Amino acid sequence: MKHRFMVVAALVTVLFIPVFSVSHGDALLQDAVSPEGRGGHAMVYDPHNDVSVLFGGMTMDGGLHALGDTWFYDTPTNTWTRHTATPSPPSRNNLAMTYCNQTKEIIMYGGGQATDTWSFDCATQTWSQVVTTSNPGIHHSHGMAYDPQENAVILFGGFGSDGYVTDDTWKFDCVTREWTNLAPSTTPLARYGHVMVYDESINQIVLTSGNTAYEGHQDDTWTFDVATNTWNEVTTIGNPDALKWPSMTYDSVDQKCILFGGQVGDTLWDRTWIYDAQSRTWTNANPVDHPSGRINTALAFDSSSNLTVLFGGWLMEAGQVGDTWTYSYGANNWASGGTEPAITDSTSTTTTSTSGEPSEIPLELVVVSVGIVGVIVVIIFVRKRI
Repeated sequence: MKHRFMVVAALVTVLFIPVFSVSHGDALLQDAVSPEGRGGHAMVYDPHNDVSVLFGGMTMDGGLHALGDTWFYDTPTNTWTRHTATPSPPSRNNLAMTYCNQTKEIIMYGGGQATDTWSFDCATQTWSQVVTTSNPGIHHSHGMAYDPQENAVILFGGFGSDGYVTDDTWKFDCVTREWTNLAPSTTPLARYGHVMVYDESINQIVLTSGNTAYEGHQDDTWTFDVATNTWNEVTTIGNPDALKWPSMTYDSVDQKCILFGGQVGDTLWDRTWIYDAQSRTWTNANPVDHPSGRINTALAFDSSSNLTVLFGGWLMEAGQVGDTWTYSYGANNWASGGTEPAITDSTSTTTTSTSGEPSEIPLELVVVSVGIVGVIVVIIFVRKRI
Protein backbone atom coordinates (compact mmCIF):
# COMPACT_ATOMS: atom_id res chain seq x y z
CA MET A 1 0.00 0.00 0.00
CA LYS A 2 1.24 3.54 -0.78
CA HIS A 3 -0.01 6.87 0.47
CA ARG A 4 0.39 10.24 -1.26
CA PHE A 5 1.19 13.33 0.73
CA MET A 6 -0.56 16.64 0.18
CA VAL A 7 1.15 18.74 -2.50
CA VAL A 8 2.81 21.01 0.07
CA ALA A 9 4.22 18.06 2.00
CA ALA A 10 5.60 16.56 -1.20
CA LEU A 11 7.14 19.91 -2.07
CA VAL A 12 8.93 20.08 1.27
CA THR A 13 10.30 16.62 0.62
CA VAL A 14 11.63 17.60 -2.82
CA LEU A 15 13.23 20.78 -1.53
CA PHE A 16 14.84 19.30 1.56
CA ILE A 17 15.77 15.68 1.15
CA PRO A 18 16.75 14.16 -2.16
CA VAL A 19 19.67 16.35 -3.19
CA PHE A 20 22.12 13.88 -4.65
CA SER A 21 24.86 13.03 -7.09
CA VAL A 22 26.40 16.48 -7.35
CA SER A 23 29.98 15.61 -8.08
CA HIS A 24 31.79 18.62 -6.67
CA GLY A 25 32.46 18.86 -2.97
CA ASP A 26 35.03 16.12 -2.40
CA ALA A 27 37.78 18.71 -2.78
CA LEU A 28 36.48 20.42 0.34
CA LEU A 29 37.62 17.43 2.39
CA GLN A 30 41.24 17.32 1.33
CA ASP A 31 42.56 19.54 4.12
CA ALA A 32 39.98 18.54 6.75
CA VAL A 33 40.98 17.00 10.09
CA SER A 34 37.76 14.99 10.21
CA PRO A 35 34.74 14.50 7.96
CA GLU A 36 33.06 17.80 7.20
CA GLY A 37 29.78 18.44 8.97
CA ARG A 38 26.84 16.66 7.37
CA GLY A 39 23.45 15.04 7.85
CA GLY A 40 21.74 12.10 6.22
CA HIS A 41 24.93 10.00 6.19
CA ALA A 42 25.27 6.40 7.30
CA MET A 43 27.75 4.77 9.68
CA VAL A 44 28.25 1.17 10.80
CA TYR A 45 30.89 -0.65 12.83
CA ASP A 46 33.29 -2.98 11.03
CA PRO A 47 34.50 -5.58 13.58
CA HIS A 48 36.93 -7.05 11.06
CA ASN A 49 39.05 -3.87 11.23
CA ASP A 50 37.74 -2.44 14.53
CA VAL A 51 36.65 0.84 12.94
CA SER A 52 33.38 2.63 12.32
CA VAL A 53 32.78 3.19 8.59
CA LEU A 54 31.00 6.39 7.47
CA PHE A 55 29.71 7.17 3.99
CA GLY A 56 27.87 9.99 2.23
CA GLY A 57 25.40 12.53 3.54
CA MET A 58 24.63 16.11 2.62
CA THR A 59 26.34 19.38 3.51
CA MET A 60 25.73 23.08 3.02
CA ASP A 61 29.45 23.91 2.93
CA GLY A 62 30.32 25.22 -0.51
CA GLY A 63 26.66 25.12 -1.50
CA LEU A 64 24.07 22.44 -0.76
CA HIS A 65 25.30 19.13 -2.15
CA ALA A 66 25.52 15.41 -1.43
CA LEU A 67 28.75 13.67 -0.49
CA GLY A 68 30.37 10.44 -1.66
CA ASP A 69 33.32 10.06 0.71
CA THR A 70 34.28 7.11 2.93
CA TRP A 71 35.82 7.57 6.38
CA PHE A 72 37.06 5.27 9.16
CA TYR A 73 36.89 6.18 12.84
CA ASP A 74 39.15 4.48 15.38
CA THR A 75 37.60 4.94 18.81
CA PRO A 76 40.60 4.29 21.13
CA THR A 77 42.80 6.82 19.32
CA ASN A 78 40.01 9.26 18.36
CA THR A 79 41.32 9.20 14.79
CA TRP A 80 39.40 9.80 11.56
CA THR A 81 40.93 8.36 8.38
CA ARG A 82 39.83 9.46 4.90
CA HIS A 83 39.62 6.31 2.75
CA THR A 84 39.95 6.87 -0.98
CA ALA A 85 38.71 3.84 -2.87
CA THR A 86 38.23 3.21 -6.58
CA PRO A 87 35.49 2.51 -7.53
CA SER A 88 33.23 4.17 -4.99
CA PRO A 89 29.44 4.70 -4.79
CA PRO A 90 28.13 7.96 -6.27
CA SER A 91 27.32 10.77 -3.84
CA ARG A 92 24.02 10.43 -1.96
CA ASN A 93 22.20 11.28 1.26
CA ASN A 94 19.56 9.61 3.42
CA LEU A 95 20.96 6.22 2.46
CA ALA A 96 21.12 3.07 4.60
CA MET A 97 23.99 0.71 5.40
CA THR A 98 24.35 -2.42 7.53
CA TYR A 99 27.19 -4.80 8.40
CA CYS A 100 26.81 -8.47 7.41
CA ASN A 101 28.96 -10.60 9.68
CA GLN A 102 28.80 -13.87 7.73
CA THR A 103 30.13 -12.27 4.57
CA LYS A 104 32.20 -9.61 6.37
CA GLU A 105 30.84 -6.84 4.19
CA ILE A 106 28.78 -3.67 4.47
CA ILE A 107 25.70 -3.51 2.26
CA MET A 108 24.44 -0.08 1.13
CA TYR A 109 21.20 0.70 -0.62
CA GLY A 110 19.33 3.78 -1.80
CA GLY A 111 19.57 7.42 -0.87
CA GLY A 112 18.49 10.31 -3.07
CA GLN A 113 17.22 8.85 -6.33
CA ALA A 114 19.66 5.92 -6.31
CA THR A 115 18.49 2.35 -6.93
CA ASP A 116 21.89 0.66 -6.80
CA THR A 117 23.26 -1.84 -4.28
CA TRP A 118 26.86 -1.58 -3.10
CA SER A 119 29.10 -3.84 -1.04
CA PHE A 120 32.11 -2.76 1.00
CA ASP A 121 34.45 -5.74 1.47
CA CYS A 122 35.91 -5.27 4.94
CA ALA A 123 38.83 -7.65 4.26
CA THR A 124 40.08 -5.71 1.23
CA GLN A 125 38.44 -2.38 2.16
CA THR A 126 37.10 -1.93 -1.35
CA TRP A 127 33.69 -0.96 -2.74
CA SER A 128 31.98 -2.87 -5.55
CA GLN A 129 28.53 -2.52 -7.08
CA VAL A 130 26.25 -5.54 -6.73
CA VAL A 131 24.39 -6.27 -9.95
CA THR A 132 20.88 -7.58 -9.19
CA THR A 133 17.99 -8.61 -11.45
CA SER A 134 15.52 -6.59 -9.36
CA ASN A 135 15.65 -4.02 -6.56
CA PRO A 136 13.34 -2.07 -4.24
CA GLY A 137 13.40 0.98 -6.51
CA ILE A 138 13.87 4.53 -5.26
CA HIS A 139 14.06 4.60 -1.45
CA HIS A 140 15.51 7.22 0.84
CA SER A 141 15.03 7.92 4.55
CA HIS A 142 14.33 4.18 4.80
CA GLY A 143 15.38 1.63 7.41
CA MET A 144 17.67 -1.37 6.95
CA ALA A 145 19.07 -4.11 9.23
CA TYR A 146 20.93 -7.42 8.87
CA ASP A 147 19.63 -10.71 10.27
CA PRO A 148 22.61 -13.06 10.85
CA GLN A 149 20.34 -16.08 11.37
CA GLU A 150 19.01 -15.75 7.82
CA ASN A 151 22.12 -14.07 6.39
CA ALA A 152 19.88 -11.43 4.86
CA VAL A 153 19.41 -7.66 4.84
CA ILE A 154 15.89 -6.34 5.46
CA LEU A 155 14.72 -2.98 4.10
CA PHE A 156 11.48 -1.28 5.15
CA GLY A 157 9.66 1.89 4.13
CA GLY A 158 11.06 5.31 3.30
CA PHE A 159 10.27 7.74 0.52
CA GLY A 160 9.72 6.12 -2.85
CA SER A 161 9.28 7.78 -6.22
CA ASP A 162 7.02 10.77 -6.94
CA GLY A 163 6.48 11.84 -3.33
CA TYR A 164 5.15 8.54 -1.98
CA VAL A 165 6.00 6.96 1.34
CA THR A 166 6.08 3.19 1.34
CA ASP A 167 5.35 0.24 3.62
CA ASP A 168 7.17 -2.37 1.56
CA THR A 169 9.49 -4.98 3.07
CA TRP A 170 12.40 -6.24 0.97
CA LYS A 171 15.07 -8.89 1.61
CA PHE A 172 18.58 -8.93 0.15
CA ASP A 173 20.01 -12.45 0.28
CA CYS A 174 23.73 -12.21 0.98
CA VAL A 175 24.34 -15.56 -0.76
CA THR A 176 22.24 -15.25 -3.94
CA ARG A 177 22.87 -11.46 -4.11
CA GLU A 178 19.25 -10.80 -5.06
CA TRP A 179 16.44 -8.62 -3.71
CA THR A 180 12.97 -10.09 -3.01
CA ASN A 181 9.76 -8.23 -2.14
CA LEU A 182 8.51 -10.17 0.89
CA ALA A 183 5.01 -8.61 0.91
CA PRO A 184 4.07 -9.66 4.47
CA SER A 185 0.36 -9.65 5.34
CA THR A 186 0.77 -7.06 8.14
CA THR A 187 3.20 -4.14 8.21
CA PRO A 188 3.86 -0.97 10.20
CA LEU A 189 2.30 2.19 8.78
CA ALA A 190 4.07 3.52 5.70
CA ARG A 191 6.69 5.97 6.94
CA TYR A 192 10.05 7.64 6.47
CA GLY A 193 12.71 8.77 8.93
CA HIS A 194 12.36 5.64 11.09
CA VAL A 195 15.12 3.42 12.52
CA MET A 196 15.78 -0.33 12.48
CA VAL A 197 18.33 -2.61 14.15
CA TYR A 198 18.73 -6.36 14.66
CA ASP A 199 18.38 -7.28 18.35
CA GLU A 200 20.38 -10.40 19.23
CA SER A 201 18.55 -10.88 22.53
CA ILE A 202 15.33 -11.78 20.69
CA ASN A 203 16.77 -12.65 17.25
CA GLN A 204 14.44 -10.19 15.56
CA ILE A 205 14.60 -6.76 13.94
CA VAL A 206 13.32 -3.81 16.00
CA LEU A 207 11.70 -0.78 14.31
CA THR A 208 10.52 2.49 15.85
CA SER A 209 9.80 6.17 15.08
CA GLY A 210 9.25 7.80 11.69
CA ASN A 211 6.75 10.10 10.03
CA THR A 212 3.67 8.82 8.19
CA ALA A 213 1.50 10.27 5.48
CA TYR A 214 -1.58 10.96 7.60
CA GLU A 215 -0.87 9.85 11.18
CA GLY A 216 2.11 12.11 11.90
CA HIS A 217 5.21 11.18 13.89
CA GLN A 218 5.18 7.73 15.47
CA ASP A 219 6.31 6.31 18.82
CA ASP A 220 5.32 2.71 18.11
CA THR A 221 7.63 -0.30 18.34
CA TRP A 222 7.57 -3.25 15.93
CA THR A 223 9.56 -6.44 15.51
CA PHE A 224 10.15 -8.40 12.32
CA ASP A 225 10.82 -12.12 12.23
CA VAL A 226 12.61 -12.82 8.96
CA ALA A 227 12.17 -16.60 9.15
CA THR A 228 8.37 -16.31 9.33
CA ASN A 229 8.07 -13.05 7.34
CA THR A 230 6.01 -11.55 10.17
CA TRP A 231 5.73 -8.02 11.55
CA ASN A 232 4.33 -7.66 15.10
CA GLU A 233 3.55 -4.47 17.00
CA VAL A 234 4.96 -4.62 20.52
CA THR A 235 3.12 -3.36 23.59
CA THR A 236 5.94 -1.73 25.52
CA ILE A 237 6.48 -0.31 28.98
CA GLY A 238 7.07 3.33 28.19
CA ASN A 239 7.84 4.52 24.70
CA PRO A 240 10.23 6.92 23.03
CA ASP A 241 9.05 10.30 21.87
CA ALA A 242 7.09 10.44 18.61
CA LEU A 243 10.08 11.19 16.41
CA LYS A 244 11.27 11.39 12.86
CA TRP A 245 14.90 11.13 11.75
CA PRO A 246 16.42 9.91 15.02
CA SER A 247 19.30 7.42 14.91
CA MET A 248 19.59 4.03 16.59
CA THR A 249 22.22 1.32 17.00
CA TYR A 250 22.41 -1.98 18.85
CA ASP A 251 24.72 -2.38 21.87
CA SER A 252 25.65 -6.04 21.45
CA VAL A 253 27.58 -6.15 24.74
CA ASP A 254 24.74 -4.96 26.97
CA GLN A 255 22.02 -6.15 24.53
CA LYS A 256 20.23 -2.83 24.34
CA CYS A 257 18.99 -0.60 21.52
CA ILE A 258 20.44 2.93 21.82
CA LEU A 259 18.40 5.75 20.25
CA PHE A 260 19.38 9.43 20.08
CA GLY A 261 18.01 12.66 18.63
CA GLY A 262 15.20 13.20 16.17
CA GLN A 263 12.54 15.82 15.68
CA VAL A 264 9.29 16.37 17.59
CA GLY A 265 7.18 19.00 15.85
CA ASP A 266 9.63 21.84 15.21
CA THR A 267 11.88 20.86 18.12
CA LEU A 268 15.17 18.98 17.85
CA TRP A 269 15.43 16.33 20.55
CA ASP A 270 18.60 15.65 22.58
CA ARG A 271 17.30 12.66 24.52
CA THR A 272 18.94 9.27 24.76
CA TRP A 273 16.50 6.35 24.85
CA ILE A 274 17.33 2.75 25.77
CA TYR A 275 15.20 -0.20 24.65
CA ASP A 276 15.39 -3.57 26.37
CA ALA A 277 13.69 -5.98 23.99
CA GLN A 278 13.50 -8.83 26.50
CA SER A 279 11.53 -6.77 29.01
CA ARG A 280 9.93 -4.65 26.26
CA THR A 281 10.89 -1.50 28.13
CA TRP A 282 11.87 1.95 26.85
CA THR A 283 13.86 4.13 29.29
CA ASN A 284 14.90 7.76 29.00
CA ALA A 285 18.55 7.48 30.06
CA ASN A 286 18.77 11.23 30.76
CA PRO A 287 22.58 11.53 30.88
CA VAL A 288 23.96 14.78 32.28
CA ASP A 289 26.21 15.49 29.30
CA HIS A 290 25.05 14.79 25.78
CA PRO A 291 25.23 16.07 22.19
CA SER A 292 22.93 18.89 21.15
CA GLY A 293 19.54 18.02 19.66
CA ARG A 294 19.72 17.07 15.97
CA ILE A 295 18.26 15.00 13.16
CA ASN A 296 19.88 12.77 10.53
CA THR A 297 22.89 11.97 12.68
CA ALA A 298 24.53 8.53 12.60
CA LEU A 299 25.27 6.02 15.35
CA ALA A 300 27.45 2.90 15.32
CA PHE A 301 28.26 0.58 18.23
CA ASP A 302 31.96 -0.19 18.64
CA SER A 303 31.86 -3.61 20.34
CA SER A 304 35.63 -3.64 20.89
CA SER A 305 35.52 -0.42 22.92
CA ASN A 306 31.98 -1.04 24.23
CA LEU A 307 31.00 2.46 23.13
CA THR A 308 28.39 3.93 20.80
CA VAL A 309 29.90 6.39 18.31
CA LEU A 310 27.93 9.41 17.02
CA PHE A 311 28.93 11.73 14.19
CA GLY A 312 27.33 14.87 12.78
CA GLY A 313 23.72 15.66 12.01
CA TRP A 314 21.42 18.51 11.02
CA LEU A 315 20.45 21.45 13.26
CA MET A 316 17.68 22.62 10.91
CA GLU A 317 18.21 26.29 9.97
CA ALA A 318 21.58 26.30 11.76
CA GLY A 319 22.94 23.83 9.22
CA GLN A 320 25.03 20.75 9.87
CA VAL A 321 27.54 19.80 12.55
CA GLY A 322 30.69 17.68 12.34
CA ASP A 323 31.26 16.65 15.95
CA THR A 324 32.17 13.20 17.25
CA TRP A 325 30.76 11.75 20.47
CA THR A 326 30.87 8.40 22.26
CA TYR A 327 28.28 6.97 24.66
CA SER A 328 28.83 4.42 27.41
CA TYR A 329 25.68 2.54 28.43
CA GLY A 330 27.28 1.30 31.65
CA ALA A 331 28.33 4.79 32.75
CA ASN A 332 25.33 6.48 31.07
CA ASN A 333 27.66 9.15 29.81
CA TRP A 334 28.29 10.94 26.53
CA ALA A 335 31.85 12.17 25.93
CA SER A 336 32.94 14.49 23.15
CA GLY A 337 35.45 12.89 20.82
CA GLY A 338 36.88 16.30 20.08
CA THR A 339 36.43 18.55 17.08
CA GLU A 340 39.98 18.15 15.80
CA PRO A 341 41.10 14.51 16.04
CA ALA A 342 44.15 13.33 14.15
CA ILE A 343 43.75 12.37 10.49
CA THR A 344 45.53 9.92 8.23
CA ASP A 345 45.05 9.03 4.58
CA SER A 346 44.10 5.62 3.23
CA THR A 347 43.93 4.68 -0.44
CA SER A 348 42.89 1.47 -2.17
CA THR A 349 42.06 0.61 -5.76
CA THR A 350 40.56 -2.34 -7.57
CA THR A 351 39.79 -3.11 -11.19
CA THR A 352 36.17 -4.02 -10.44
CA SER A 353 34.00 -2.22 -12.98
CA THR A 354 31.11 0.03 -12.03
CA SER A 355 28.37 1.88 -13.82
CA GLY A 356 27.38 5.28 -12.63
CA GLU A 357 29.58 8.17 -11.65
CA PRO A 358 28.10 11.21 -9.90
CA SER A 359 26.23 13.22 -12.49
CA GLU A 360 27.88 16.48 -13.43
CA ILE A 361 24.94 18.70 -12.56
CA PRO A 362 25.81 22.30 -11.71
CA LEU A 363 24.65 22.92 -8.16
CA GLU A 364 23.23 26.33 -8.95
CA LEU A 365 21.03 24.80 -11.66
CA VAL A 366 19.74 22.13 -9.29
CA VAL A 367 18.82 24.61 -6.57
CA VAL A 368 17.28 27.22 -8.89
CA SER A 369 15.33 24.64 -10.91
CA VAL A 370 13.89 22.97 -7.83
CA GLY A 371 13.00 26.34 -6.36
CA ILE A 372 11.14 27.47 -9.50
CA VAL A 373 9.20 24.22 -9.72
CA GLY A 374 8.32 24.53 -6.04
CA VAL A 375 6.95 28.06 -6.44
CA ILE A 376 4.83 27.04 -9.46
CA VAL A 377 3.35 24.05 -7.63
CA VAL A 378 2.46 26.12 -4.57
CA ILE A 379 0.83 28.84 -6.73
CA ILE A 380 -1.28 26.25 -8.56
CA PHE A 381 -2.28 24.63 -5.29
CA VAL A 382 -3.31 27.95 -3.69
CA ARG A 383 -5.23 29.10 -6.79
CA LYS A 384 -7.19 25.85 -6.92
CA ARG A 385 -8.10 26.19 -3.26
CA ILE A 386 -9.31 29.74 -3.87
